[in-house]
Amino acid sequence: MSLESNLQQMERGREGYWLRYPGTSPFKLHWRALAVRHSFHILPGEKILELGAGTGLWTEFLTSVLRRQNPITAAVFNECFFQSARKLPNVEFVHIQDVRTELPEESFDYVIGTGILCHDLYAENLRAIHRLLKPGGQILFFEANYWNPQVLLKSCIRGFGRWAGNAECQVGLRKYILMKVASQQGFVSIDIIPYDIVHPRTPHFLLRLLKSLAFVLEHAPVTRDLCGTLYIWARKPGDEEARRPRAHLAEHKSLFGSTSFVIPCHNEEMNIGPLTEAILRFYGPYVHEILIVNDNSRDRTAEVTRQIAVAEPRIKLIDRTPPNGVGLALRDGFAAASGRYVLTMDCDFVQILPEFRDLFDAIARGHDGAIGSRFSNESLLINYPFTKIVCNRAFHLIANSLLPGHVRDISNNLKLYRAEIVKTLQIDQPGFAANAETGLKPLLCGYDICEVPISWIDRTVDMGVSSFRIRKVASGYVKALAQVVVQAWRGREKPARVGERA
Repeated sequence: MSLESNLQQMERGREGYWLRYPGTSPFKLHWRALAVRHSFHILPGEKILELGAGTGLWTEFLTSVLRRQNPITAAVFNECFFQSARKLPNVEFVHIQDVRTELPEESFDYVIGTGILCHDLYAENLRAIHRLLKPGGQILFFEANYWNPQVLLKSCIRGFGRWAGNAECQVGLRKYILMKVASQQGFVSIDIIPYDIVHPRTPHFLLRLLKSLAFVLEHAPVTRDLCGTLYIWARKPGDEEARRPRAHLAEHKSLFGSTSFVIPCHNEEMNIGPLTEAILRFYGPYVHEILIVNDNSRDRTAEVTRQIAVAEPRIKLIDRTPPNGVGLALRDGFAAASGRYVLTMDCDFVQILPEFRDLFDAIARGHDGAIGSRFSNESLLINYPFTKIVCNRAFHLIANSLLPGHVRDISNNLKLYRAEIVKTLQIDQPGFAANAETGLKPLLCGYDICEVPISWIDRTVDMGVSSFRIRKVASGYVKALAQVVVQAWRGREKPARVGERA
């Protein structure tokens, strides 16, 4: 079998698979499209190649979640699909015979696919993909996981696989072998993660519930290896920043000059420069000020901030005195903020800055505030520590049981609020548990706060080491929740009147 024949077979099988399960396919295709957006933190104008696009079933979801701002080349391997492909904005469908020669070299920022790479010539396929990527470009594929019981059965019994709709060349991919092969083809920073525990025959009414449980199941030591799909991410060596466009993401003129960024920092000297530069590059028109709250750092955090502030007066240093703690740093930052809105974030959020657009969109729609949620049905969570997932989900389960409303991830330190919310917010916890207070208390006061999906994908070495330790902070979260519950039950937190929020 040739690579061309393999890709034609895989595309036919892929198209048939999505059409065979109309009840779940739209949800799964939408989730995978969101995973593309969150994995790459895509900027407007970056070029995407989708391999094996067929008639454009997945392409349509991609254009939607990417706001139709990214040119997509949809490579189709079967003439019949090319003739019946959808008409989509900013998408060019091309009929390809040989992926190794017919597309221009080093012309795409990203190459993606779903159910198209898991065939017996995938090493040759990866070599061709490497050629098409710009230096620093990335790939993301969703492919059959060999250790999923159903995939394993189809792989071991070829007749059963063909009866079930598999292509003759289709195989289940083993992550360690795949990692070795991808490395041999020149890829680096390879990440291969079992992903997607949701079976295509899941009843429609159970989809969202199972997706919520998937955050736990996809990270649990045993069940994660049984997922039906592998999330395959890798990068071509090269300067990633050099290839990326200088995009400006401040789209709402009503928010120009409105926002104080409050950033607690403890030993973050390596992050201050890249973070402030990226904030100003992406959201400069929104920035009223950037407040670096130096929480008694032992490194050069304060010195680096002062040096940067010389050239950019909107960057300001708040030097705290002991004791240190996230809650104490937030109190000082909120007190000093002078913008109409206050955005609080961690110092290592530089990679997800493009996702902040959704927070500002929520404010522009009229919400009083927005919280970045790692656990919404449209979030992406990769390599998150399992123990922290269990503790986070248990905390929110208890909160939802004892308090009115429903929340998914109010303990994340990524929040954009009207200034009057934080100015009147009483923070009692000195440490990390203050993040739960800043999430729960505004909601109980009746403010219109929404949660927007964001990603959490591992921590890289150059981001530093988190000081968050569950054993140290658990008691603080228990105290914070207990205090909020008691206040709510006693009626101390009164819903704000409409006039008070205008």
